[in-house]
Amino acid sequence: MSESTHDLVVRTIAATRFPFPGQTTWPEGYITNTNVPTRKISIQTPVGEHFPDIVIVDKTGVIREMGEVEMDISEAALPYLAAGSALTDNDTPTKVKHFFVYVPAGHEERAKKLLEDNNISYAGVRGFTVTEDGSVGIVPYHTAGDQYDHQTTPVQKIA
Repeated sequence: MSESTHDLVVRTIAATRFPFPGQTTWPEGYITNTNVPTRKISIQTPVGEHFPDIVIVDKTGVIREMGEVEMDISEAALPYLAAGSALTDNDTPTKVKHFFVYVPAGHEERAKKLLEDNNISYAGVRGFTVTEDGSVGIVPYHTAGDQYDHQTTPVQKIA
C-alpha cells in the first residue's frame, strides 16, 4: 500500500478512535496528534529518531497513548514499537501500555505474535481495510487493555 493510503488510515484512526464519537471517558485536556502529513512529535529509539503515527498527549504535553499504522509488519519495526510502547502510560484496567498497532486486515495475528514474542506491552491490535473510494474501516482483533476500546469503526470516508 502506498504512503498516501498509510496517511489516510492514520487520519481516519485519529479522527474516529482518539476519542471515539460520543466517548465520555476521554480525559479532559488530551490532544490527538498525527505525524502525517507533517512530522510534529518524535521519540528516540535505539536506531534513532522516529515519528509515531498517532501520539496522544495530556494538557502538560506528556505522552499518554500512541498508535502505529504498519503497512507491512515485520521485525524491522521492533525498535520503534518497543520504544513507543515504553513511553505510553499503563492506565488501563489490565495495566498494559496504552499502545495500539493497526495492520492491514489479515495481518493481525502476525502483529500480535511479534509484539508478544518481543515482550512489547500493548492495549490492542486492529485490522484495517481501505476501499477503492478511500473509505477506511477498523476492526479490533485483540484487546489487551480496556474492553471499551474493542469497537469497530465502520467503513467510512474522512475528508
